[in-house]
Amino acid sequence: MDRKADESFPRCRRIVRGSDYRAIYDKGWRVDAGRFVLFGRPNQLGHHRLGLTVSRKVGGAVVRNRVKRLFREIFRRSVADIPCQYDLVVNAKRECATAAYAALREEFLAAARKICR
Repeated sequence: MDRKADESFPRCRRIVRGSDYRAIYDKGWRVDAGRFVLFGRPNQLGHHRLGLTVSRKVGGAVVRNRVKRLFREIFRRSVADIPCQYDLVVNAKRECATAAYAALREEFLAAARKICR
């Protein structure tokens, strides 16, 4: 199997439309994980999707992009550990800027499991 295909993050795995974000915020569940807030809503697509919002309060462009890269990597490597098929949106807080990958991953998985219950 092609390793590059396994580690990709294709467009079909992303939440890109504003209407999808609004539906998740309005009709989904919310879990405050400490360093971020995770919103989730079941979907009928047969796979998970991820959306990210990182405001300027978190930091400058470099910091915001790093936080987004961290969460994309966490999602990509942890998608098999999340039960059901959900649309997940991460709203990052300032604390994400200084957090380690392992700590964010643990919090993300715990919050995702809470939403999937």
